[in-house]
Amino acid sequence: MDVERLFEDLGLSPYQAKVLIALIQCGEAKASDVAQLSGVPRAKVYSVLDQLVDMGLADKKPGRPVRYRAKAPEEIVERLKLNIESEFKRKLTKIEKVRDDLVRILGELYRPSEVESKELIKIVKVGEPSERETRLMFSEAEKEIDIISKVFEYYPKVRDELVDATKRGVKVRILLLGKDFLDERGRRVQDEIVNLLRKDLKNVEIKFSKTTLPLRGAIVDPSYDYTSGKAIFVVEDPRTPLYLRDAAVTENPSLVAGMKKYFDLIWKYESSG
Repeated sequence: MDVERLFEDLGLSPYQAKVLIALIQCGEAKASDVAQLSGVPRAKVYSVLDQLVDMGLADKKPGRPVRYRAKAPEEIVERLKLNIESEFKRKLTKIEKVRDDLVRILGELYRPSEVESKELIKIVKVGEPSERETRLMFSEAEKEIDIISKVFEYYPKVRDELVDATKRGVKVRILLLGKDFLDERGRRVQDEIVNLLRKDLKNVEIKFSKTTLPLRGAIVDPSYDYTSGKAIFVVEDPRTPLYLRDAAVTENPSLVAGMKKYFDLIWKYESSG
């Protein structure tokens, strides 16, 4: 695991990540020692160390010279979590405060095209980008969510949005790959996820396919009248690792209706409870 990259993904700057790792490695240390181990210029390391102290990731011990010490690993992880939650709430509060003014200003600048049409698909990377799109779709769902997955291993990452959706009365159906097509690990993971789903989601419907599934993804609020709906899907390709694949996102009502038809046919004729 690339810890430095992970720290950056969790909101630390490159310098903050380097200094924190160095501090964890050397224990209590002077700023000059941290600068040498981390490779961060001495002129910068003092301010970076103070930033880590302010973020609750390190302690500062007064004296001559001043010394610094990283928090324990469990405290670092918990503090990173709290900092992310706090920053998210701050930004959410800010956008709610300026929402009306921002909509008005952007509306004055916006020039719609003369002919509006729904883009057929847009492409996003599998991983955090596709998970972000999925969470957004689930949070906006009004009536129906249909999910097609191998074992639904990413469920914990969209759990809150799905739970909230069911509380709003959204119908959730989940089609998982039949156990005959899974290896031992896949069966174990699928069983764990299914137990979580049945515990978390009220009235969730779960079935298992009798055939392989050429697509994976989710369909939200589809309509056979071709008037609404969103979907995200990945085409099955055993030769390519999942993290190297692209996902397709669509709000085209006709395409979403076609995917619903695909889902409904497998759900009714080629799956079992």
